[in-house]
Amino acid sequence: MTATPSARLGEKPAPEEPYGLFGRVVTAPRSSATPASPKWVTWLLFMVPLCIAELRDLPEPEIKRASERAADLIASHGDDAQYGGQHQRSARTAIAKGLAVLAHAEGGVTALGIHACVRPHDGCPGDTTAHPCPSKCEERDV
Repeated sequence: MTATPSARLGEKPAPEEPYGLFGRVVTAPRSSATPASPKWVTWLLFMVPLCIAELRDLPEPEIKRASERAADLIASHGDDAQYGGQHQRSARTAIAKGLAVLAHAEGGVTALGIHACVRPHDGCPGDTTAHPCPSKCEERDV
């Protein structure tokens, strides 16, 4: 990863280069509002980058259609994703695709124990320059 030089006074900062083909997908801090089992998190860490790569070169209307199909499938068979059933595989894939679409939003997405984004942003859990334990260090006054 390369550092982006800061902008001089009066200059616009250089646009952030997007992450590579697979974006950035990392485990989210434990404070995530939507915890998930370790197996589920591991599967998402594998699958979401593949879905990001799959969506990379699609035109906007096609991405919109893919997100609508994923939302419909999750709404209809989301319980299969968690508890098993005839549509477990397709429902889990739809969740990964939905997270891949949301990774393109400003600041990415944090859900189900992971954080996914496609370009640098403030407070990214995958940023090595971010402090790893802000809440614990504040408690200890470090």
